[in-house]
Amino acid sequence: MQRPLRKPQKQINDQAQAILERNNILCLGMCLDSQPYTIYMNYGCLGGKVYMHTGAKGLKIEILATNPRVSLTVMEEVELMNAPDPCKWDVRYRSVVALGQASLVQDLDEKATALAAIARQCGYDGEMNFPPEKVKGLAVICVEVQHLSGKQNQMGEG
Repeated sequence: MQRPLRKPQKQINDQAQAILERNNILCLGMCLDSQPYTIYMNYGCLGGKVYMHTGAKGLKIEILATNPRVSLTVMEEVELMNAPDPCKWDVRYRSVVALGQASLVQDLDEKATALAAIARQCGYDGEMNFPPEKVKGLAVICVEVQHLSGKQNQMGEG
């Protein structure tokens, strides 16, 4: 679902990867049958992939087993811009949308590496020691990004 922007002056694809790598909360969009489902998750980027962790069971795992196609959205510098006329209100933002395929990481070493990437991206700078029994008991979602685009809206861009 890659379409040209209606307002191409808002496109910032050259900055999309940097935005993805400097933030730590995303909205994960999935779809089961024809019902969309979105949730916020923390994440980490590593080697062109996006990793998230979750419990080994639950709705996310069930949906991804049926439909691994996902959308990721990251926003930064979000601000509602009020005006005297509510019809002139706007939102200032920078955002990234990634489309890709999700899979569950099975390899324990890759899981531990992904958990470290998530922790680092979320600001943890201490020593990371993940006990294998804990790593084994959780799920790590890996998204292979197939399309990445960026967009911004600043004051006065209409």
